[in-house]
Amino acid sequence: MLSLSITKQLNDFTLDVSFAVNREILVLFGPSGAGKTTTLQCIAGLQTPDSGVIRFDGEVIFEAKDGRLRCNVPVHRRRVGYVFQEYALFPHMTVRQNIAYGARRLPNVKQQVEEMLRRMRLEGLGDRYPQELSGGQQQRVAIARALMIQPRVLLLDEPFSALDGAVREQLCEDIRRTQREMGLSIVYVTHSLEDAFSIGHRLAVINEGHLEQIGDMSEVFHHPWTPEVARILGTTNVFEGRVERTTAEATFIAWRGVTLEVLPQPLHPTARVMFYICPEDVKIIYPDRPLSEAVRHNILHGVVVRNIPHGAMNTLFFKSPDLVGEREYDLEVRYPNRAYQTLSLTVGSPIQVALRKDAIHLLPTTSDERVS
Repeated sequence: MLSLSITKQLNDFTLDVSFAVNREILVLFGPSGAGKTTTLQCIAGLQTPDSGVIRFDGEVIFEAKDGRLRCNVPVHRRRVGYVFQEYALFPHMTVRQNIAYGARRLPNVKQQVEEMLRRMRLEGLGDRYPQELSGGQQQRVAIARALMIQPRVLLLDEPFSALDGAVREQLCEDIRRTQREMGLSIVYVTHSLEDAFSIGHRLAVINEGHLEQIGDMSEVFHHPWTPEVARILGTTNVFEGRVERTTAEATFIAWRGVTLEVLPQPLHPTARVMFYICPEDVKIIYPDRPLSEAVRHNILHGVVVRNIPHGAMNTLFFKSPDLVGEREYDLEVRYPNRAYQTLSLTVGSPIQVALRKDAIHLLPTTSDERVS
């Protein structure tokens, strides 16, 4: 188990993070420059925090308090596997030699190398040099080398960012399998939400050195605590409104000249609220079909201002004259192409959309805005 609570002054902000990882894959997710790589390097011993404590299985490997360094175990004694984005393989060494490099003093190292070649699907490539391998194969060698030391924690720093989709998908699957078989604690850094969901058990959202939210992958994605978390996770439809009233059936939110119905919430009238709706949950209405119960609330009329195809899914930008305020677009809509082939969804096309009550998520409010 890895646990840490550290601070470190960086150029533009102070890194201040606390979390624990126990035989699972924790994804550190956030924009570039948020402090993700610095966090990994502090765990590995490549950078020194200003204060805090880091423990592996209860053993303190770093501690600093009140400006005094009390413990700082050297890098080579931490038993941390670190896989870099650039692979960092030795070009003059074969695959076998690269894998064995960090474990040269271990008993039966040759046998363990052969086992690692099998585990990482590198059979038959042991005598090749890195430049003779594909990008995916080089990354497998880097992972195998990191695993050879039987690490107490494995750190993966955007390891698949340079690889194509099919290779990334297979490597994500192999990492999850390896974690499960070896009972590893893994911290995986990425800014790709697709990679995060492909590999992670839990998600930690970090921004400007601060851990904004941590929890189960689905829970964090579907229930962000703050507007900033929602935006970092790609939910562009984040808005502000005010409570008009609450009944047993619904809470009514005033938003840019219209009133939205959401699921009932114990909120004071006039309370300011932030809310969001995922682009996938904005429903396009067929004009020639009767409205179902699910989409009869919160209907907006407008036009398509942009439509971007993405294979099976499209992203549409919607603008409504019902909404007060001058903006390029009012809502981002993501929809399956096949489901709406009969509609003309080109720029300028008039459309109607519905915001389902249960798809409008109110972000947590301060306690004085809630009815006790």
